[in-house]
Amino acid sequence: MNPYTARNLRLTAFIFCAAVLQAALAWRMAWHGARPDLTLVVSLIAACFLEPNSAASCGFLGGLLSACIAAPPAGAFGSIVVSRTLVVALVGWLEHRMFRDSGAMAVLVALVGTLGAETFFYLFAPQHNIGHWLRNLGGEAVYNTLLAYPLYRLIRCCLGDLRHIEDP
Repeated sequence: MNPYTARNLRLTAFIFCAAVLQAALAWRMAWHGARPDLTLVVSLIAACFLEPNSAASCGFLGGLLSACIAAPPAGAFGSIVVSRTLVVALVGWLEHRMFRDSGAMAVLVALVGTLGAETFFYLFAPQHNIGHWLRNLGGEAVYNTLLAYPLYRLIRCCLGDLRHIEDP
């Protein structure tokens, strides 16, 4: 198996595992109505190791899995997918513009990416109670930011030498 495929398979497995943990555990971690979005934070961190096109695919997979788990009653399935795809693709686009393979950058990407993804989602599928949405957004951003560094170290360790593989 070539290194490019191996790296992408490992990152796909991380995103899938994050989605399973999201479905199984996130509701137990609720704090004042806010929960971490494990699938989003893993997708964002994975994009730190990817080119723009692969990052967009990663964001689409993460968004699709998140939408399947959330099963929004108001029909906002596509809004979840598109918001995650856009933000994760933007992280991949930063590849040539800044150094992304660092723990501090992973924390910043998780914070800004969470705020961006949820803001796009709000714009695509507005909520009735903006105060409730803002409280949940703040809690989710804090959760994702706190989880970013340990998840970054885990992903970086498991990728090993496959971190800096160029897309074909």
